[in-house]
Amino acid sequence: MEDKKNKITIRISDETLRKCNEGMSITDCGVRNDFIERSIEFYSGYVSAQTHTDFLASVILESMSGIVKTSENRIARLLFKIAVEMAKLEQMLASINDMDEETMRRLHIRCVNEVKKINGIIKMEDAVRYQRGDDE
Repeated sequence: MEDKKNKITIRISDETLRKCNEGMSITDCGVRNDFIERSIEFYSGYVSAQTHTDFLASVILESMSGIVKTSENRIARLLFKIAVEMAKLEQMLASINDMDEETMRRLHIRCVNEVKKINGIIKMEDAVRYQRGDDE
């Protein structure tokens, strides 16, 4: 059953009419009316999609912001815990070692270079080998 069609009058420029005729030859529209109706349906869908896209973009942005904030908080808590453990280790090592300033400075420089080289992935085995003189 075909929808009832309404007869209306429209005014369009010569250029738009030329584009309509060209479009008819490309598509399978036999009459101008079919082409104009399809064009209006297409453009209505396009405009509707733009509106929905803007809405979805804001929803996705809010969702991603929440995920990033949650991850940020979790990472901050873990970094705090790691810093506390490192401080405890440093205090224990300082209490049992008597190291002069020059040795501490060289150790600091060596550790900075090592962490840069290994991208922060520290292995106890590598440190033990270095201290034994096996790895330079």
